[in-house]
Amino acid sequence: MNLTSGLGEAAQKEEEELTLRIAALEVKKQELTSGLSHVQQTMRSLQSRIAQIKNETAPISRLPSDVLEIIFDESRRVLFPWAGFRRPLPIEVQLSHVCRRWRQVALNTPSLWNTLRVPILHRESAIKAYLHRCNQCPLSVHLGPQLSDRRIMDVITSVLIPRIGQFRELILDTQDRQELYSLLCHLVNTAAPCLQRLKITSNDPARGQGSYPPIEIFKQGAPLLSDVRLSALPITLPQAAVSTLHFDPLPGPVIPLPRSHLLSIITPVASSLTVLYLKGFVSGFHEEPGSAPVVLPALRELVVHGHAMIHGFNVFRNISAPSLRFFTLCALKRQALSPIHKFMTRTSPDQFRSLRSLHYIDCQMDDDLDIYLPHATSGLTHLSVSLGSHTHLMRLLSNSDKQAALHRTKPLWPRLRTLTFHVASPWSQDRDDVESDEEDEIPPAIALLLDVIQLRKTVGTQLELLRLEGPHARAFHDELTLALIKSQLQVNIEVLPGLSPDNDSQLLSSDDWAYSGLFYGSQYRTHLYRKLQSGPHGQHHLHWGSVPRGPGSSLSP
Repeated sequence: MNLTSGLGEAAQKEEEELTLRIAALEVKKQELTSGLSHVQQTMRSLQSRIAQIKNETAPISRLPSDVLEIIFDESRRVLFPWAGFRRPLPIEVQLSHVCRRWRQVALNTPSLWNTLRVPILHRESAIKAYLHRCNQCPLSVHLGPQLSDRRIMDVITSVLIPRIGQFRELILDTQDRQELYSLLCHLVNTAAPCLQRLKITSNDPARGQGSYPPIEIFKQGAPLLSDVRLSALPITLPQAAVSTLHFDPLPGPVIPLPRSHLLSIITPVASSLTVLYLKGFVSGFHEEPGSAPVVLPALRELVVHGHAMIHGFNVFRNISAPSLRFFTLCALKRQALSPIHKFMTRTSPDQFRSLRSLHYIDCQMDDDLDIYLPHATSGLTHLSVSLGSHTHLMRLLSNSDKQAALHRTKPLWPRLRTLTFHVASPWSQDRDDVESDEEDEIPPAIALLLDVIQLRKTVGTQLELLRLEGPHARAFHDELTLALIKSQLQVNIEVLPGLSPDNDSQLLSSDDWAYSGLFYGSQYRTHLYRKLQSGPHGQHHLHWGSVPRGPGSSLSP
């Protein structure tokens, strides 16, 4: 039975009227909702305008756009450690999200988008956006670590490599040797007309056994290349006026770079080389009899690490540096340091007459030091030595000054004005192991230093600066200051507590262009490690290489 059939005509008519009223109210509701939305949007626009007016009156908003561009560019140099499990947004992206004007300035500053770190900070979409925004600006590109993802390699080969003509700076820092050689193969028959700085390394401790095959890159030329950092890899460089060359050690098992490969890299750039760092392992045996050293006429700075000497490599049998001004020896054993000293004294005055700075960092000083070394380096103005390895050198200096004062003769190292001590080990001020009546006695290390300061003044070659470096320099400075007051001596002291010279990476200044690459690579590896540790029961979905880890094997390019 129809329910409405029982209703009277009056009831049916009332029902129809109510239905029409409801429909009319629904239309009205929609109109009011639309009006409300429009009102809210208008209010947000007005509030945004109010905020814009306030921003425009703020002091920072009065800065011209070109000044903001400079500030934005400088802000990218600040390096902050990563926190948590998320990678931070690049600073240029953060700046572009602050306000409308900052975004306009950021997007209209091509140089702000010229640095790509793949995959550390940038994925495929970001790479394309950066390349669009930077236009034709020279690019700084950091590839690696963790390039095992096929999509990342495809983007590198299809998007980045075709733009290699814009590369000004290139860092290859892979987690796998095969990844590295896959990348290098793409650089063989290419030209890099703008490339100035190049760093190539592979952090593969698990599969580091076996030799690296030689490979030649940039066969079509890289004429502006001036700064090259290699991790003991036999890479043939293009013809260029390279002025800075670093050989760093590879991680993992020791793989010495053959002497012949080292010299084949150095020889083509011998005439232009001014800075040479030998920190990687070099094989020094099987030298050709009667072979002459490679002459580096323009070399001004030489750094030799103990790694380079451990396999019998003799520096000055292989290179000659007649114009050397800064010489740093780091972590050398006594048997490696002694031949260097003998060579320096034997070749005087033809060699090392231009030497001005001599630095010993964590070296085992030989016991047979004599006055011939200062005679061979008479132009020295700055001497550095690690606390704990300083005794022989400081005694040689003080004894020679005593003889000069006694006989009224010219002192050794007459131009020496700056003395640096590296304080890497803890220096305790609280000496509980001595009796109370001995607490006022000056420690032997400080007493020897006071003798040097006093005698230098006596012979008329007073020290102008005493520099203390290292994480424990402050404690040593405090006790030295008390000793100076008691001895009524004065000397200018500079304390640099942040430096740790016994750490290989600290040979690299934070102002060095390669430092940021080292920083971001370290932060990204730590980030990956945290993600591995956070997985349930140690399970994770990250892959460290393009192929499973296994026994080491030789590679073919």
